Amino acid sequence: MPAIFVLAVPEFMPLVDQARQRSSYTVSGPKNGYYKIDAPGAIEFERRSLGFKPAVWHGALTGGLLGQIECFDNDRMRLVDRVP
Repeated sequence: MPAIFVLAVPEFMPLVDQARQRSSYTVSGPKNGYYKIDAPGAIEFERRSLGFKPAVWHGALTGGLLGQIECFDNDRMRLVDRVP
């Protein structure tokens, strides 16, 4: 199951808030200063829907992740399970 770890600071809270609105995503934490967002299948976010400026967007994965980045460009992020 893919997961991202989001630093528990106001700048990144839109990721956590949006994940909580999606029934297939699970949000836990904060623990040790990070929220964990996981989901079966894939985790997807779009920069503009989060209201992120590019600099914040490109820092969104600095907390770490489990899985594989399928797409992470200027506007879209998609993480999937690791491919064996």
